[in-house]
Amino acid sequence: MNHSLKAPKDQIYWSVQSQKLIQCVADMQIDVAIVGGGMAGLSAAQAFADRGKKVALFEKTQCGAGATGKSAGFITPNAELSFTDFIKRHDYASAVSIWDMIGRGVQSIEHNIRTYNFDCGYVDQNGLLIATSKKDMPTIRLEYENLAKAGYRAELYEQQQIRSIVNSNRYFGGVSYEGSFGVNGYEYCQALKKHLVAQGVFIFEQTEVTSIDDHVLTTPYAKITAEQIVVCVDHFLPELSVVGDQVYHVQSFIVASEPLTDRQIELIYPDKKMMAWDTHLIYNYFRLTTDRRLVLGGGDLFSTYWNSELDGYGRITRKLTNYFYDAFPQLASVQFEYQWSGLIGISKDIAPIAGPDVKYPHIYYASGATGLPIAAALGHYSMEHLLDGRRDMDRYFSPERHFMINGLAQKILTKKLTFAMSNAWTSSSF
Repeated sequence: MNHSLKAPKDQIYWSVQSQKLIQCVADMQIDVAIVGGGMAGLSAAQAFADRGKKVALFEKTQCGAGATGKSAGFITPNAELSFTDFIKRHDYASAVSIWDMIGRGVQSIEHNIRTYNFDCGYVDQNGLLIATSKKDMPTIRLEYENLAKAGYRAELYEQQQIRSIVNSNRYFGGVSYEGSFGVNGYEYCQALKKHLVAQGVFIFEQTEVTSIDDHVLTTPYAKITAEQIVVCVDHFLPELSVVGDQVYHVQSFIVASEPLTDRQIELIYPDKKMMAWDTHLIYNYFRLTTDRRLVLGGGDLFSTYWNSELDGYGRITRKLTNYFYDAFPQLASVQFEYQWSGLIGISKDIAPIAGPDVKYPHIYYASGATGLPIAAALGHYSMEHLLDGRRDMDRYFSPERHFMINGLAQKILTKKLTFAMSNAWTSSSF
């Protein structure tokens, strides 16, 4: 018997079974079009909708299925760049402005969760940067001193104190960031999507935007005309914009353990449960989820700048689990049940890329946000830029800012090598 077969959809099976995805199949005219349904795109949609604009969001797969949903869900102001990093890059006053902006991203996510009762795996855990060697402690102490000077809530742990926080002899101290918490990024995006739809926002999934020309977006089945357009994508930005050469990606891997017992959790966290990341150049990070699993992430030099996702990459799974067993030998019997990888958008100097299109100022790009809070903050800032003429943060995130390698040099070196060299140089210079 002859059957007409369709190619399998490039989607995660488990996350599409309980919902109906709506595609855009008819031309429409709106006030604001948002491209991308991750943290930045949904936050932008909410910001414009709150101002009474007719908003439509277009997502290639489904909301939260990209970097947001594949992340470990750390909601903390320190992502790839610390407060001290911003001071060194700019100055003290600028660092405070940037940190406050990221803090508003943290607050907006928490506001949504608490106000609208989002069921998204919220866990109240402070962030904790932990030193993996003694030589990292001066940097840790300086970060604490700078945070304290600016009035931000933080706590310093020396070597004799850190083991009472993280029960391992592999760490030499740390600094904690108060007001941080963890979420399931995918579930947060899905909850925000449902809230926005109830508010009258059009959200179209499985609807890829294939081109943008002035005020017109083209999708496989329809054309959309919008007064303003906000592009909140990372990996696919080169296909849609003139700033694509300034954004690439790094790859991170995550493993999740079986549910832990109370005793096993106490053997990791004797006192307070925290979301931790260490001081390795390609750092490791871990936290507990609401269902008592330990989520552990990281990468390696081989895979970080790989062209595509390396699903089922056994080498990194072994590296991550060995890291855990080495740090916590008392938990050598813990099993890890899940693993996945994700591509995180990044610029050459690690800070986000955000700004208007050179030719069409009604098109705004928000990309390379390494951290969910700054992604949320940039989504809101895009509205303030386009509707209110806000410009005070433009110089920090402009696509036109100076980068170490550009133009012909980047073409010769290739994009992958350019970003690897630029990111390494940026990290070592801070």
